[in-house]
Amino acid sequence: MSKISKNKQPKIAIIPARGGSKSIPRKNLQNLIGVPLLAYSIDSAIRSNLIDEVYVSTEDEEIAEISQCYGAKVIIRPNSMASDTSRDNELLSHAIEHIFSELSEDSLFIFLRPSHPLRNPATIDKAISIFSNNSRYDSLRSMKLSKEIPYKMWIINNDGGAMPVINNSNIGVTDPINAPRQLLPQTYYQDGYVDVFPFKTVTKFGNTAGSKILPFIIDEFSHDIDTFHDLELITKRLEGFPWPIWFKIPNQVL
Repeated sequence: MSKISKNKQPKIAIIPARGGSKSIPRKNLQNLIGVPLLAYSIDSAIRSNLIDEVYVSTEDEEIAEISQCYGAKVIIRPNSMASDTSRDNELLSHAIEHIFSELSEDSLFIFLRPSHPLRNPATIDKAISIFSNNSRYDSLRSMKLSKEIPYKMWIINNDGGAMPVINNSNIGVTDPINAPRQLLPQTYYQDGYVDVFPFKTVTKFGNTAGSKILPFIIDEFSHDIDTFHDLELITKRLEGFPWPIWFKIPNQVL
């Protein structure tokens, strides 16, 4: 039964979970301490005090069945929206069509990628609250401080030559490629912990970011799973004790 009230702003979690993955086959269903990886994101969203509904967008029947077992609603998307090159705005537009009756112009989407299993529900709620109180932004994205220095990164051209990854002319530092680290601005990378954006950002800009992005800095342990090494790292972390006070393994229903 929907928790959405007509008297409040609907807050809807969308978890994009496709069946394919090149780095880890069937990644979203990989076993993590006896539970499918996907279940952790569903469980964190359900335990949020602010999220009203939890949806999984997938093209995969097995993922759909498991998502429902762990308490999520399911949106079946076309295979064409589940490829390696598919964009978030495609599945969001598709999701909006299917849950339009539950939305209003000020509805909030909370985007939770299933490859990021360790999320504190209270941190998700904090991100939602901060964004809700900053109406001049189009979206919120969680970020972490970069360890590497993008001003010293390169790409290799087709002719074999190297060129800077980014334009270094706008940071106010002379010759940043050769400058000491201490003179360069701190940089942050989007880590996939949580994205928050309103319905109107998707419809106005055709994407999930918009033009004004509110940074939400994550300073707790979290890790995105992209390789088997990442999966092993998280498994070892969870096999150790003590767990964070907020952490729980989703109820094993399969």
